[in-house]
Amino acid sequence: MSRSFALRGAFVAGLLLAGCSDSNSPNQPAPVAGSAGQAQTTAGTGGSGGSAAGTSGTGGDAGSGLTSGSGGSAGSVTAGTGGEATGGTAGSGGSAGGATEPPSGPFTCSHYIGAYLTMEWWNAGFEDQVDDSKWQLKWHHHGHVTEWNDPNSPFWADEGDPNNDEQGSPIQSPCAQNSATPDRVVFLAIDWVLDTEEEWITGLNDCVVNIKAKYPSAQRIEIVTLTRCPDNGMCNENAAYGDPGANDSAALQDCYVPPYVDSAIQKVVAADPGILAIGPELEMAECRVPPDGAHMTGEGNAQAATDYATYYNAHP
Repeated sequence: MSRSFALRGAFVAGLLLAGCSDSNSPNQPAPVAGSAGQAQTTAGTGGSGGSAAGTSGTGGDAGSGLTSGSGGSAGSVTAGTGGEATGGTAGSGGSAGGATEPPSGPFTCSHYIGAYLTMEWWNAGFEDQVDDSKWQLKWHHHGHVTEWNDPNSPFWADEGDPNNDEQGSPIQSPCAQNSATPDRVVFLAIDWVLDTEEEWITGLNDCVVNIKAKYPSAQRIEIVTLTRCPDNGMCNENAAYGDPGANDSAALQDCYVPPYVDSAIQKVVAADPGILAIGPELEMAECRVPPDGAHMTGEGNAQAATDYATYYNAHP
């Protein structure tokens, strides 16, 4: 089967990863049958932002369907009529100094903060296809937004068993240089309990604050969602996002990413253009049969590893 990869990497300028809506949600598409596969999306166009007197522009909206919008650029801090620009003051939703996008690399150490889902595709060949001396992984089985948003979560510790919620997780395959001070962080944003845009914005903002505090060396923080269901439909008809126990039960999870998640990510990133960006958007070719939450088959994980590597080889 020919697999195409498209990136969502719409680097929206402006402030800071995948839940699904409840199975009865009007935003939730019908289930799709099949077995796991690859990534396939196309880039759309986003709006451009910008305003005077220190107010940042708003990011572009995502395109419809599988098309992700490329974010609009934030307006620089400029003087209004008869006014004077203040270089050290952030515009509304913008960042101080008029920065419109984070550094683009190349980076010496990219630190991926993920979950069990991440480990599955990472170990399926990702490091064999990139410069593994510049990549490292920190994953925790239940690495959800509602855990990483807590600065005191045991998950942040760099030792312990990643399958134990009372412990931290060691760095897998540390970078050859600057492992303790990575200059890029890629953050997987997943959560099946949060089911409104407001909850996601709050949770993501807290995660960003923690990431900045834990890794002050980071020059760029990318937020990514999980590998999506085909056409971002649904594979698991029994998914129940918003259920209080959804984060702990694969039976209640799915690979569908609802619109409010994408919207929240766009808004969070658009509010801090000097350091935040949206990472690649990957998509399965086929659903896993029978479904197992958002988990892919071995073939699907291998394809995701290749798709991630393709993207990051172009964005080192």
